Amino acid sequence: MPITRRQALAASGLALAARPAAAESFPSRAIRVIVPYAAGGTDQYIRSLQQSFAQALGQPVLIDSVVGGGGGIGANRVRTSAPDGYTLLFAGTAALTIVPRVQNLSYTTADFAPVCNLVSIPIMLAAKRGSRFGSMAEMLAEARAKPESITFGTPGIGSSPHLAGEATARAAGVKLLHVPYPGIAPAMTALLAGDIDLVFGAPGIIMPAVEAHGILPLAQTGGRRIASLPDLVTLREVGLDVDLATRFGFLAPRETPVPILEHLGSVFLRAAASPEYAEAMQRSYNEVLLMDRAQFAQALAEEDQLQARLIQELGIRSQ
Repeated sequence: MPITRRQALAASGLALAARPAAAESFPSRAIRVIVPYAAGGTDQYIRSLQQSFAQALGQPVLIDSVVGGGGGIGANRVRTSAPDGYTLLFAGTAALTIVPRVQNLSYTTADFAPVCNLVSIPIMLAAKRGSRFGSMAEMLAEARAKPESITFGTPGIGSSPHLAGEATARAAGVKLLHVPYPGIAPAMTALLAGDIDLVFGAPGIIMPAVEAHGILPLAQTGGRRIASLPDLVTLREVGLDVDLATRFGFLAPRETPVPILEHLGSVFLRAAASPEYAEAMQRSYNEVLLMDRAQFAQALAEEDQLQARLIQELGIRSQ
């Protein structure tokens, strides 16, 4: 089960008090966090915590966007980095559970050591300004009448939004045309320009465009409406059995020493356990889901099995 803020604070204190000598000298230099998507997307989940991380660790924490391949390029760069705690990955779990399968990459979840999870979000579906359809039902009706006439953008082949788009199309019995981008921010730029009809992505990225530019929200994945979007229907509510969400957390190369993983996890969870972070995430249409190293590892293993089955059923292949 996810841990509460109080448990995160308590666990953090115990870990700091009892961590083995192997981690006593860590860190002695800056820590680099690779976010494997375009800037302005997933990196927003940790930028507000960057200073807190640095203060607790006593060293700078640098956030570096390494784009491409739905997260695969950045994830692989972390995989091949020295397992010393100085190069970390902050990514959606799809970068490990989906991307390597659909792009025939050489890594798996076993090549990474989970550190902790911070955020969990549904996938949101929205239409461009002035769209020729004004609801989910109208969009599906047109998709049925004109197969592959409706385009949808995502942060790349094998990303969680891509899988959500394909699963939605399958559940509705329609064919949509996928247009991959190097991140959700470029996909949103294309939607605002009218280059694509739909976008699947994180609510925190899409909703500002809804409020400022008239983008039309249609639905969200997940088994329930999230607190910050109480009026947005779920796909299940419109008769589509699509219950996908994505977690965002920290991971390290596989052989990273456990004391270092524990130390990093305690610092990150302590910073994210603040009420201010939860409030900020809710204001930006995200939900905090704190998981320690063991909880995140279990959730990742379960998701890996689920996504393997779903990818096979959907027949998703590298394009």
